[in-house]
Amino acid sequence: MENIYKSKSVKWIIISIGIVIFTLGVLRIGISVGYHKAKFAGQFGNNFERNFLGPKDGNRKMFFDGGIPGGHGAFGEILSINLPNLIITGPDNLEKTVLIGTSTLIRRFQENIKNTDLKIGDSVVVIGNPNDEGQVEASLIRIMPAPSEEFSKRMMK
Repeated sequence: MENIYKSKSVKWIIISIGIVIFTLGVLRIGISVGYHKAKFAGQFGNNFERNFLGPKDGNRKMFFDGGIPGGHGAFGEILSINLPNLIITGPDNLEKTVLIGTSTLIRRFQENIKNTDLKIGDSVVVIGNPNDEGQVEASLIRIMPAPSEEFSKRMMK
């Protein structure tokens, strides 16, 4: 029996099984990430009108270039504040709803601030997780200096 464990072929079989298990694990993680991104994109589309376009009357345009929007954050300018919700519009004119929770950290440079210190027009970077309504649940909101006009033009390309 001890000769079986010392055999080179048994070692290679065990190593091969380990590699296959590792590869399947990496594949499973990739499938999970892709699933969550597609789920967010689907929910984003299903709830776009309610989250971003507002009332059904008036002139509304949808600024969506056909790509799948990233659900784990946003950056741009605060367009509207109705706590605990923010509407952020980025350089691509795509608006995202950001939910501020009790554990959301809001920072201006090195200083922690309150959600009531946010102002319309502030440039922000938001990091968070998507929810089933196509919104971003913020973990961190960082107020940034306003971007230069040249930076905004480059981001629109």
